[in-house]
Amino acid sequence: MHRRRRDSQNENVQPDYSANKSLTLSWNEIPEWQRDNEFILGGYRRVQNGWSGCVASIFGYLHNETVNIHSHLWGALLFVVLLATFQPKYVGAYETATWIDTCAFAVFLLSAVFCLIASAAFHTSTCHSERVSAKCHALDYTGIVVLTVGSFVPCIFYGFYCEPLSQALYLIAIALVGAGAAYIVLDPEYAKPTHRGARTGVFIGLGLCAVIPVTQLVITHGATRLFSEMGFGWLLTSGALYIAGALIYATRIPERTAPGKFDCLFASHQIFHVCVVLAALAHWFCVLTAFDHWHSDSGVCGS
Repeated sequence: MHRRRRDSQNENVQPDYSANKSLTLSWNEIPEWQRDNEFILGGYRRVQNGWSGCVASIFGYLHNETVNIHSHLWGALLFVVLLATFQPKYVGAYETATWIDTCAFAVFLLSAVFCLIASAAFHTSTCHSERVSAKCHALDYTGIVVLTVGSFVPCIFYGFYCEPLSQALYLIAIALVGAGAAYIVLDPEYAKPTHRGARTGVFIGLGLCAVIPVTQLVITHGATRLFSEMGFGWLLTSGALYIAGALIYATRIPERTAPGKFDCLFASHQIFHVCVVLAALAHWFCVLTAFDHWHSDSGVCGS
């Protein structure tokens, strides 16, 4: 099939799809820059070279990015609701709560909203143009790093509530590690499909930095207290969901086992998206548990 390639001088030239009038295309019909997962054989949107067609595809028809977009679009809306209601519902419920609690909550919730919106924007943009898709891909990676670092903030704040020095050291450390992770994954080389495993490794490694402060807390406070007072069970659930989702994404299961059967539903990237939303919710419950502990009668420094 003859297909005209868009050059840098004319980004408005549309590819020639004269032999195929359907809304979506197959792997063999799309340009090289749209190819990411060779086990997804169909459901690709036509190159739009503009946002109107991209946005119209969100609700207009089923394609292989539909679930990826909606899972994080609606997930972002959920966290926007939490962001709008946490102050009167939780912080306002305790006289001992201060603006610092508000900041700890807000940092996590804002990071979740940013990550999910960035993800939805990227998956919407994958039919825009090579240049715009690449920029949105970088935004997507930035969102993952922001959510990971933002998730550390309330956990470190409440985990080391009576240890301001440890709080400061760990917050500075995770900010520096997060900046390093962003520097690596924002290198255009890492955006290539061949570096899927390396990207996953960087993100998992960033998340596993939590092992160090958690180990200190287990040693100083004991695992029993962490589970009952700090919501450690929710934290473990969150971590397990993140890691499971990342591994499913990296191995591209189940579509690897049956190419073409999971083009629009139940593909690995879609499962990964659901895991991210559920993991962020589990983390939210962990933060609420720790917040309730420190502002209830049982939360006293030195006890």
